[in-house]
Amino acid sequence: MAVVNGFSNRIRLLTNLGILVWVDILRNVSSGMRNGLARLLLRVAPDNASAHGLLVSTYEQMRARLKDSLKEIEDKTQQLEESWGELKQSRDLLQTTIDSIGVDLIVINRNMRITQANRSVREKYADQEVVGRHCYEVTHGQDHPCQPPACVCPASKVWQSGKPMRVVHVHTINNAGNNQHRYFEVVASPLYDKNHKVGQVVELTQDITNSKEQENRILETNRALRALNTIAATANESLDLDRILNTALDGVMEITRTEIGGILLLNEKTKTLSYRVSRGLSALQKREPTGIALGQGIAGVIAVEGTALVIDDVSNDPRVAHRLIIVEEGLRAFLGVPLKSKERVVGVLTIASQTPHSFSQQEVQLLTALGYQLGITIENAQLYHEVQLREQARADLLRQLIKAQEDERRRVARELHDVTSQALATLAVRVETIGSIAKLDPKEADTLLEEIRRLLMLTSKEVHSLIYELRPSLLDDLGLPAAVRSCAHNVLEAAGIEVHLEVVGQENRLPPEVEIAAFRITQEAITNIASHSKAESTYISLEFKDRGISVQVEDDGIGFNLLEVLSSAHAKESMGLLGMKERAELLGGTLNIDTEPGKGTRITVEIPLSLEKGDVQDKRIVGG
Repeated sequence: MAVVNGFSNRIRLLTNLGILVWVDILRNVSSGMRNGLARLLLRVAPDNASAHGLLVSTYEQMRARLKDSLKEIEDKTQQLEESWGELKQSRDLLQTTIDSIGVDLIVINRNMRITQANRSVREKYADQEVVGRHCYEVTHGQDHPCQPPACVCPASKVWQSGKPMRVVHVHTINNAGNNQHRYFEVVASPLYDKNHKVGQVVELTQDITNSKEQENRILETNRALRALNTIAATANESLDLDRILNTALDGVMEITRTEIGGILLLNEKTKTLSYRVSRGLSALQKREPTGIALGQGIAGVIAVEGTALVIDDVSNDPRVAHRLIIVEEGLRAFLGVPLKSKERVVGVLTIASQTPHSFSQQEVQLLTALGYQLGITIENAQLYHEVQLREQARADLLRQLIKAQEDERRRVARELHDVTSQALATLAVRVETIGSIAKLDPKEADTLLEEIRRLLMLTSKEVHSLIYELRPSLLDDLGLPAAVRSCAHNVLEAAGIEVHLEVVGQENRLPPEVEIAAFRITQEAITNIASHSKAESTYISLEFKDRGISVQVEDDGIGFNLLEVLSSAHAKESMGLLGMKERAELLGGTLNIDTEPGKGTRITVEIPLSLEKGDVQDKRIVGG
């Protein structure tokens, strides 16, 4: 605006150009008058000195006055010529100044015609005449004045308000088939006439595309930073995975101005990717209920390769797994980045557009960096969720163990009351009567004694069974293999299941806590086989290692769905598996369950012999 005001003062000099016309007229008039007066003086000059005195006196006076007038006219003419030179110099200086301006400058009259243009305009439109034409014909190539909303005519606003006006025009230029937008700033200022009314309007037009693009980049950067700040704030204040992923996806789609997107998480067990959150992918989600296998489709490729992938038209990409779905969704531009935690892919972030869209290198780098942040956040949220499940399972297990303990006490009390106590009472009666009967009938006394002996044997067996269930004596006397062998034969063979027991390595005694944990886990597995597996045979392996014990129990039964069993935290089967897991982990060991419906079950337990401080880790039941 300062440039406009400075040059507007000079432009006002143009109004003085009218004076030049009058100077030229006066110069011609003065020359004619001077020649005429000279001729007049020659004609009226006296022929002799004898003329009448009055005529001579009058003549001399007129002659003197004419000389003075002629001298005055000559002085005025010289002044006018000097003014003409100054005005011409000012005009040339003004034109030079206008031409030196690096932006386009035109002067427009009320008919919207250009009355003057600087060199920049003349060179830009060298193939056509500029002065005298309508401004909109020259600058916009159209046959009518600029009108909103396409563009605002600043000159019209100046005519109306008498005040300077600044607008920005957007011109679309086709460059090799690609439409590019150019931004032009137009500053219109009034030029006042001698009556202090707006006589003309001067317009300065400057290409501000570079500064506008820089401004847009700054705005885009600020918008991206705001979105990233929202994502980071959500990740810091919450471990709710769904909330974090939804916030992240919304932020990414806002940054890239896309309308379709999704975040897939990797299932380590099944090695498949499944959508956890998405926007605009209803058809794809409905047709991919079981997930996407690693290496399958574009998302699977990204997960395997671990690098970002940009595709201009995903519907034509040969790596697409379900092209019909992509076409139905109308996907075009595509960008996918892996979500990593310590170089391990935990998921894939994908965004797409239904219209042609070019993802910039800056966007790819930004989303790649975000992928690392989200990967760590996802892993932390998953670990937190697992800890919550673990604590819940631990609490449920503790309640179940307390309940089982009380149930076992009631069962032992009932067994002692119903069997042992009754048998002892019967024995007491028999002993009281045997004395009197022995004197009367020795044979009947022998029969009674035989019955007492039989009751004693039965009672002893029942007590022994109770003691074995509470803690097998074989475990203390002969060690783990003997106790497992006894348990397997007593439980499995009684159920008609063939047993194969193998001991690998140098058999030796283990620490008591290790032996009882290994035995109870094996006992639970044997009991489950007898109760649920419908197996025909069972293979049990005890492997003694230098630093621990490995137990494997495998059957050829019907198997089961591990995830379904574990999902029911209060089911008896779930409590049994969690109890086995808990026993192993309390000693720093691991428990692995490999099972599928119709394919039997294999349980593998690893327990170390010694547990140093800090060795206990939070491990999960892993299904193969």
